[in-house]
Amino acid sequence: MRFDGDFHLHTKASDGHDSVRELAQEACRMDMRAIAVSDHSFSSLFCHQTEEKFRAQREEIDGVEGVKIYQGIEANIVDDEGTIDVPDGIIAKADVLTVGFHRFVALMFKPCSRKFLLVNGFLSERERQKLKEFNTRIFLKTLERYPVDIVAHLGHRCPVDYARVAEECAKRDVYVELNEKHILDANGFADNIGAMIDAGAKFVVGSDAHRKDRLGKFEKVGKFLTEHNVPLDRVYGVDGNMPAFKDKSGWKNEL
Repeated sequence: MRFDGDFHLHTKASDGHDSVRELAQEACRMDMRAIAVSDHSFSSLFCHQTEEKFRAQREEIDGVEGVKIYQGIEANIVDDEGTIDVPDGIIAKADVLTVGFHRFVALMFKPCSRKFLLVNGFLSERERQKLKEFNTRIFLKTLERYPVDIVAHLGHRCPVDYARVAEECAKRDVYVELNEKHILDANGFADNIGAMIDAGAKFVVGSDAHRKDRLGKFEKVGKFLTEHNVPLDRVYGVDGNMPAFKDKSGWKNEL
C-alpha cells in the first residue's frame, strides 16, 4: 500500500508552521502525486484564513512546480441549519471544500448554535451522545446546501449516525476523510466503517498535518485500512487512486 496523496494540510495561513512551497518540496521529496492545503476557515477562534491570505496563497500555489496542489479550505459548521463560515466568493475559488465540526469557533459569528458548538465541543461524551440525531440532521443539511468535497474527521467530538451521513456523502459524491490525527478518537468510526462501506461511501486520506514532517505520514490510517478490510478501490490518495473535486466556479448560495 502506497500513499501518494495527502488532502488535508495546514499552512501559515492558519495554524500550520510551513509555507505552501515548503509543503510542496516535502511532497516532491516523498514522490507524492498531489496534496491539498485546507486552512481553517473564517470563524476559527485562533488562527484562520482570510480573503487576503487566500488570494496570496493562490499566487504562491501558482508559482510552485513539481506536485499538483489543490487549494482548499476547512470550513466550520456553525448553526442548526448547516451553515458554514465561508463566503460564497471563496467557495467559488476553492479547489476543495472540506467541512467538519470544530469546537474553537468564535461565537460572535452570526448565526451560531451554542448547543451544537458548546455541548459537542466541551461537555462529556455522555452529553454529546444525546445530540447524535441533532448532529446528523445538521450534517445532512450542510451536504444538501453546499458543494462539499470532503467531510473531515467525521465523528470527532460530534456523534453522528455514520451510515446516514455516509449514504448522503455517496449520493452527493462527497469523500469521507480517513484522518490520521483523529481516526482512532472519533467515537464509533471504526465500529461503523462496515456500515459506511455498505452505504457506498468513498474515502480520502488526510494527515491533518500542521508541520511538513507529518505530511504523508499515515501509520494509523494504513493499519486501519488493513485491520478493517477497507476496499482500496474506494480509498483515494492510495496506490495511484486520485480524487476528483467539484467545479465550484459558478457557486452562489441561493438559500
